[in-house]
Amino acid sequence: MSIRDEINRCLKDRELYLLSPAISSLSVVRTLLVSEEVQRFVMGPWDNVNDEFRGSQLRQFLDQFTEGKKITISEEPYKKPNTTYMAPIDPVEDRVFDIRNRDKPAVRVLGAFAERDVFVALIWDYRVNLGGPDSKEWRDFRERCKAEWRKRFFMYEPLSGVNRNELATNIILV
Repeated sequence: MSIRDEINRCLKDRELYLLSPAISSLSVVRTLLVSEEVQRFVMGPWDNVNDEFRGSQLRQFLDQFTEGKKITISEEPYKKPNTTYMAPIDPVEDRVFDIRNRDKPAVRVLGAFAERDVFVALIWDYRVNLGGPDSKEWRDFRERCKAEWRKRFFMYEPLSGVNRNELATNIILV
């Protein structure tokens, strides 16, 4: 059995969903798998018009990944420009990355790389709810992401990303 087999099982059992570009005529270059939690936020139904607007914005942002557009991946958690698309979460040994959408209100999506060009987005929250980098909220957010990974892929570790080019194609390291 391989992590690919586990991915296929998760798709079949609806533990994960394939997020294709919103414009169906665009080709998929990278694979973005999302949990039901992330799927619901970017696809609806929404509880209110603000979440609908913000979820739709985030969906467009995530499409940059699947469409294979250039994305920036930080080499470390704390030294990154505001334009960084994705960064590792401290501690980097946990292999958890956040997708950093800075539209207002800012959103963070946590997940990990299952394979090169295959990111599994497991949880999300508004940045304002997460406090500072050393806060209990951030720690709990990271730990929840790790628990969600283990629920689906308990036998497999995410890619480490020691060499960021092993994570994805068409990236800019910052």
